[in-house]
Amino acid sequence: KLGLMQFRDLNEDVNLFKRSFVTDVKRMDELDRIMRFFEDQVKKENEEEELEVDTPLPGLEKDEEEEEDIDVDELEAECEDLEKELIQMNSNKEMLSRNYNELIELEQVLTKDSAFFQGSNDDGTVVIDNESDESEAPLMEEDGQPMKYAKAVRLGFVTGVIDRDLVNSFERILWRATRGNLFMKQSEIEKPIADPNKPGKVVEKNVFIIFYQGSRAETKIKKICESYGAHLYPCPESAKDRRDLLQKVDSRIEELDTVRSRANEHRRRVLTDIANKLPAWKYKVLKEKSIYHTMNMFDYDQGRKCLIADGWVPAAHVNDVRDVLKISNRQSGSSVPSILNVIKSKEEPPTYYKTNKLTSAFQSIVDAYGIARYQEVNPGTLTVVSFPFLFGIMFGDLGHGFLLLLLALYLVVREKYLSSIKLDEMVKTCFDGRYVLLLMGLSSMYNGSLYNEVFSVPMHLFKSDWIRNGGEEQMEWSHPSTVYPWGVDPAWKYKKNELIFYNSLKMKISIIFGVFQMTVGIILSGWNGIYFRKPLNILFEFIPQMCFMMSIFGYMCMLIFWKWATEYDPVSEAPGLLNMMINMFLKPYDPLADSVAIYKYQEYVQGVLIVVAFVSVPMMLFPKPLILRWRHKKELARKQSENPGMLVEEGDSSDSESSDSSSDSGHASGGGHGHGEEFDFSEIFVHQIIHTIEFVLGCVSNTASYLRLWALSLAHSELAWVFWSYILVEIGLASKNFFIIWACFAIWAACTFGVLMVMESLSAFLHALRLHWVEFQNKFYQGDGYAFEPFSYQ
Repeated sequence: KLGLMQFRDLNEDVNLFKRSFVTDVKRMDELDRIMRFFEDQVKKENEEEELEVDTPLPGLEKDEEEEEDIDVDELEAECEDLEKELIQMNSNKEMLSRNYNELIELEQVLTKDSAFFQGSNDDGTVVIDNESDESEAPLMEEDGQPMKYAKAVRLGFVTGVIDRDLVNSFERILWRATRGNLFMKQSEIEKPIADPNKPGKVVEKNVFIIFYQGSRAETKIKKICESYGAHLYPCPESAKDRRDLLQKVDSRIEELDTVRSRANEHRRRVLTDIANKLPAWKYKVLKEKSIYHTMNMFDYDQGRKCLIADGWVPAAHVNDVRDVLKISNRQSGSSVPSILNVIKSKEEPPTYYKTNKLTSAFQSIVDAYGIARYQEVNPGTLTVVSFPFLFGIMFGDLGHGFLLLLLALYLVVREKYLSSIKLDEMVKTCFDGRYVLLLMGLSSMYNGSLYNEVFSVPMHLFKSDWIRNGGEEQMEWSHPSTVYPWGVDPAWKYKKNELIFYNSLKMKISIIFGVFQMTVGIILSGWNGIYFRKPLNILFEFIPQMCFMMSIFGYMCMLIFWKWATEYDPVSEAPGLLNMMINMFLKPYDPLADSVAIYKYQEYVQGVLIVVAFVSVPMMLFPKPLILRWRHKKELARKQSENPGMLVEEGDSSDSESSDSSSDSGHASGGGHGHGEEFDFSEIFVHQIIHTIEFVLGCVSNTASYLRLWALSLAHSELAWVFWSYILVEIGLASKNFFIIWACFAIWAACTFGVLMVMESLSAFLHALRLHWVEFQNKFYQGDGYAFEPFSYQ
């Protein structure tokens, strides 16, 4: 019940069918099958009886309460008896239903046939001409009426019931098979009746009677009736016999009604009792089955007649497990106590994070990339803040963010009810991520307020200091010492250079946040190195990576802030940062003109930064593999000196740093904690080359990848503006027609919901996901661990 221990399989080499408790597992499987049979019977009873019974059968949707005191052996015997009883009742019910439906059809046949026989001789004869040939004369004229013969001839007949949809086809086939030598009459049954051969299926049927002459015609007609699924019934020729048989049939139907009612009532009582107990039974069987399945992973000591289990327990809950073992031992009355020992293991422990309703969804986003190594830095905590914020940059709009917030608030407020019902797959996904949607909506509203946009329309919350002088096109800033109180000045909207301004602003913001997040990732890699005590990772990976990142991309962010803080008059004299960064590499020591330089001695500072960046690359590449190789040889020499007669192989290694390096490449199973992995200098060196190249090129490509923040933000804003201005304003409001305005509003709302709220939000979500997985987590996150999955009844 605690759910605090993950058991290891100590019988991996033993076949599943040869384990100690396989017989008990099979017993529980059989009980589970019986439970499914009971559940199916209860559901069928509910479906059948809802139309006729005022008090529906108790359902199965119940909360799992505390386990009742149920003995498994008694439960097994009781379930087997109930299953046999239900099977017998189902068989009896099917037989009674078939007999009842046949009697109903026979009743209809006798009733309809009485009408068919009216107007003919009571003995079923007709008159035929002596000069005619009885064997060849047709029974009907061309107009479909019976032939009038000179003498009386006895005709045979068959009568029965057939589906109404098949009557026309049935009549044509009979006509062709007998070449018209028959006379057929039919009549519709007023109410649909159940088919005796298809229990539970109600169909519309017709009663038919066919008169024929000759045994060959009789054989053909009966075969055709059989092929069409028609049910033939005996019908006396005389009216008196038909009346007597009809009375008997009515009496038999009343008897069957009584028998069926009592049988259904008894069956309903049995199923009601089963339905009330079924949730507890299913819970008990599931528990027993999981227990036996888990016990099959234990090692059975034949000598001491005890089970030995091995598993992982969170260190903070070891005492809780001990206390539970003592309580269970006392309750069971066992004379042999259960013993819990903490042992050291060379295996990599599972990764366990304690989450709540808010953090579990964000942790799932991280785990979808890969489970963290044991005690590795968990990016889930930072993802709670960074993921919604990056989404908000791309989806920034106060109106759209508010709609997203309303959806999330509904899911949060109604979470108790929604968690108790079965949801559609798409709705279930949104419900599981309701707190992600909540923070995404808040972040979108925050960034939308900074962009000063609500459904792409600018908000004039404060007075703008941009003023127009006379009829000039250009506007001037009236108060150079002040700025707009919050966010972007709405005066930039609707201007010719609007895109130029927003492009520049959002592109620089994207670069700044991208470099910041990647830098945090590098810092976390250094944190990992400190925690796992890997000085080589700190000295020759973390420090050179920070130097490389800061000397190029950190410096670029510094230039952006410097340029923002500097006032240029006229604005055209402001230097271009892109050309400046290109010339930094192409002409590092060329003197910069005063109109281009941002600060004094800029070319010298840039030259130093270039040297730092280039020196960082070989520092990441060569020292670590060479030091590991030197340590390895030193360890081999020490072993050889301690054991002169022992042959020490070149590949053997117990050095932790070498094992750490190989584990970082994903080839060691110890995850950086094991010992004795084989040392392969070529493999370590190749891995270091790949790691260095990946980081250097990744810094460039990852920084460029963060420009998707700028692209999606701009696309979202412009697309929303197109929907607003061209559909609602220029067509709808400009028409000044009430109906056109409402039609345009409906089109605008549909486009806003379908394109912006659904497609754009999904696109922004996926791009934020990619930025976290690829650009952020690849700087420090190995993600090659395995999750802690404790045994639990939940």
